[in-house]
Parts: sequence; C-alpha cells; structure tokens
Amino acid sequence: MEKIKRDLVNRTFEVKVSPKGQIVIPADIRKKINLTGGNTLQVSLTENDEISIKKTPTALDWANLVAEGSVEKVEFKPDGTVDAAKSPNFAAWMAEDDE
Repeated sequence: MEKIKRDLVNRTFEVKVSPKGQIVIPADIRKKINLTGGNTLQVSLTENDEISIKKTPTALDWANLVAEGSVEKVEFKPDGTVDAAKSPNFAAWMAEDDE
C-alpha cells in the first residue's frame, strides 16, 4: 500500500470534462482514499484559478481518527481549570491556543 501512495503523491492525472461538467477520478486515487459511490467531495477554487477537490470525511473517518488518538482522563481543579499535573497532555493541547 505504501508503494501505491508513493506512486500517487504529486502525480498529475489528465482527465476530460464531459459536456455536463463531470470528470472521472482515476481508480488508483479512488482506491487510495476509499472513495465510493455516494461519498461527497469538497470542491473549491483558489485565487489562481486552481481547483481543489477533497473527500468530505465520513462519520467512520472521524471515528477512526478518534480511535487512533490517545485517551487521557482530564482532571480539573476546584476552581474549574485543568489540573496540568494530572492531565499534562490536555493542558498542553489547551495551551496551544494561547500561543
């Protein structure tokens, strides 16, 4: 699978636009990002007239992302602030917003 990723990253595919404005996304790319019928895509236009197409994350994508993350019980002080000594990862993550 890693070889497929290397072969696809930064590779340009040429596709035709149909009279209805439709394009076909190459099969290798669809397989790599698990894009199937019924999935939705986000299409945007840059200031340089470049089109960006991104797969909209599904509920399963989000669930898998959350499952990959570490779990830390967040402890609070009596005043309602995070107890950084007992929840160091969460406290560090919250402090990122202050930077």
